[in-house]
Amino acid sequence: MGLKISNITNSIIIKSLLLLIVSMLVIVMIGNYVFTQRQMKTTLKLSYDNNETQLQQLANTANNEMEQFASRLSLLAKTSEIQSMDKLTAAGYLKSFNISSLFISGESISLFDRSYNLVCNNSMLGTTKITYPIEFNRISPHRPTISPWFRDTDGTPKRAFGVVVSDRAMGDGRLVSNFSIRRLWKYFSEYKVGQNGILIACNGQGEILYHPDMRTWLDGVHKITELGLGDMNIKQDSDNSIRFVKLDNGKSYLINRTFNPTYDLGLIALQPKTEIDAMVSSVHHVSQIILFSSIIAILLVSLWQILIVCKPLNNLIDHISQITEGNLNIEEFKAKSSQDEIGRLAKVFNQMHATIKRQIQELNAHRDMLEKEVKERTYELEQANKKLDLISRTDELTQLPNRRDMHRTIEKEVDRANRFRKAFSIIFIDIDHFKDVNDTYGHAAGDAVLKSVASTIRSLLRKYDVLARYGGEEFLTLLPETELKDASHVAERFRKQIENQTIFFGGQEIKVTITLGVAQFDSSQGAEKCIQLADKALYEGKEHGRNRVILWTDDKAVESTEKQQA
Repeated sequence: MGLKISNITNSIIIKSLLLLIVSMLVIVMIGNYVFTQRQMKTTLKLSYDNNETQLQQLANTANNEMEQFASRLSLLAKTSEIQSMDKLTAAGYLKSFNISSLFISGESISLFDRSYNLVCNNSMLGTTKITYPIEFNRISPHRPTISPWFRDTDGTPKRAFGVVVSDRAMGDGRLVSNFSIRRLWKYFSEYKVGQNGILIACNGQGEILYHPDMRTWLDGVHKITELGLGDMNIKQDSDNSIRFVKLDNGKSYLINRTFNPTYDLGLIALQPKTEIDAMVSSVHHVSQIILFSSIIAILLVSLWQILIVCKPLNNLIDHISQITEGNLNIEEFKAKSSQDEIGRLAKVFNQMHATIKRQIQELNAHRDMLEKEVKERTYELEQANKKLDLISRTDELTQLPNRRDMHRTIEKEVDRANRFRKAFSIIFIDIDHFKDVNDTYGHAAGDAVLKSVASTIRSLLRKYDVLARYGGEEFLTLLPETELKDASHVAERFRKQIENQTIFFGGQEIKVTITLGVAQFDSSQGAEKCIQLADKALYEGKEHGRNRVILWTDDKAVESTEKQQA
């Protein structure tokens, strides 16, 4: 083979081929077994279905025979001789050749009046009363009434059929006849179950009505359980699966069964298992030949594959391994022949090697370019996000923090105040008569007033104080670590500065004042309550003349004393 022993034992190709051989052998064996079992099941099902079809045909024949018997009895009940209910007329008619030929030996027919008294029958020895196990009062005028199976003096299983005889003058009578199982024996005896099968007829109680061995099984009352069928109840047995049963004679049989509840007749077909085994034995021999032929073919093909494929594939795997490890400068893979599959594979592999080498170089260059571009785009995105965040928190006109940002600042200050037990105050500011400014000088002038007021107040704050535009002409100031008294001084400074300044816009001088509401934060009431109290103080200032500072203290609004002293 040209391979060293160590290469053979370590070669994954050899191991794969051996695994493939074993797998194929297992698959072939399993497939052969499955094929054999399936063929056996198919043969068994064909036998079962064939027996089932023939058994149903026989059951239909038996049912038709009993239906015809009942129909003939109904037709006789409608004849004028029977409907006359006259003893002599009816007896002569029943004993006539045309009527007696309708019945076989052991069968009788009797006419009863409306009181269920015997009128006549077809007995040739006079009018001998025959007993029928049927309830006369339950015989229906619509269809024949049938009694259970019974045995009379001759021991043959029979059934009584009864119909109503309508006569307006004499009243309704009853025409009753017994049906002998002998009518069906000729069909049963001609029926073949395989070569040596058995047919058994029984009623719903399991009483044997027919068996090929009549001397043994029809001498008295016998049941199918005596044959070895266990406690099978053919009347209630709904198991239609294919199965074998073992009788008391020690033999196994394939069983088919059917039951007609209307006529209380069940049929059981038993085909010997040995006949089924004989049919599948030929299939088993064929499958063995296929199995051995497949094993030999697999071994020969596998040996050929090892001889011509293993070495070049092993060399190819070495080349692939070196490329995988990053050695792209490896020499081209050379095959002995360029025409076979290995040669074509070598050619494609070398092309792939060259393509991979070129594409990796291109990818490295592209990767460096992408990394540079990603860094640039990431920086631009971070700057844009910062700008968007600033825009979302800033009032566009005054460049002050907006209302939402102010609330976040207040929340942080509440946490700090609670943590360090430091007071802070809030000043609510409103420009007095701002609507008049807009109406008199225009909205552009109003915007200039807003920016001027914002700039002035912001210039008077400490670096950690916060001024925000709260909405419209309203501003909110947060004074950390500032109590109400000090906040009052700051607010008064705001008021004086705005009152004393003049705003120039479009060659016009504009004077405005502001009203301020001051409240100190109370941790028991919360920041929102503090804002509301400052707003309430502001409202009080606007109600009492504007241009003033109102403090909210002790649950009431109080004007700042600084203005009063001034």
